[in-house]
Amino acid sequence: MTSRQQRRDRLIFLVPSMTVLTVILFYPLAYSIGLSFYNYYLPVPRTSFVGLDNFRFILGDYAFWEALGVTARFTAAAVALLLDSRIPCRRFVNIVVLLPMAITPAVAGLLIRWMFESNWGLVNYFLSLVGVQGPGWTGDPAWALWSIVFADVSQNTPFVILVIYAGLQSVPTEPLEAAMVDGASRVQTLTHVVYPFLRPLVLFVLIIRSMDAFRIFDQVFVMTGGGPGTTTQTITFYNYVMAFRMLRMGRASALGVITLLILSAVIGVWIYLLYRRERGEW
Repeated sequence: MTSRQQRRDRLIFLVPSMTVLTVILFYPLAYSIGLSFYNYYLPVPRTSFVGLDNFRFILGDYAFWEALGVTARFTAAAVALLLDSRIPCRRFVNIVVLLPMAITPAVAGLLIRWMFESNWGLVNYFLSLVGVQGPGWTGDPAWALWSIVFADVSQNTPFVILVIYAGLQSVPTEPLEAAMVDGASRVQTLTHVVYPFLRPLVLFVLIIRSMDAFRIFDQVFVMTGGGPGTTTQTITFYNYVMAFRMLRMGRASALGVITLLILSAVIGVWIYLLYRRERGEW
């Protein structure tokens, strides 16, 4: 088989996947970017070209910066690294920890909301047993965002555990034994022996969890609806409000483009921080 025939066969095999990607990803993205330059109010079918006016409106809107701040705080609190630990009944604990992966985010949000209900919720019930008056979690501006963080972390921790645990199983035993013979502490072994092997997986987990946390919507919608006030209105929920409550599709598209650029910058920062000393390694 000639090289030309091989290239043709590869292109043929790529056609189905590229068709699906074009229909569900590339075309909607291109349409959204194009729509961001138009004044499109959904009840009125006519559109007019406004250039960068939608972007100027979004960047000058206080609600956007407030939603961005909420999203940043949520992402910082929700993204975490998990380390290997030797615990009793590890297999049983692993099974229990993996159970939340079978629950959709909306259902998980509802379960957490019922747990944190101020009058008859499970959390406040246990607090009352020790004489502590629990707050109205999802209705308290000081605790509402933390309730959503708890829901997201409990939902996505199994994914992080699976990835990191798989990486830990692939770490060779020889460097660990050498570090033990040399008298290295657990922290030194983790930092200088284990972490270099896990660096690609850590990068992968950070990117995936940053994207998940940055675009959180389900838990916010079912738990707080962006409230109380706008204290839990993340940037994706603000996009929903702009598109489906205010019906400003052009501005919502501009907000989506801005969100994409911000998230791309966040991922770029993660990659730079993790590989700035070894840029040729990846």
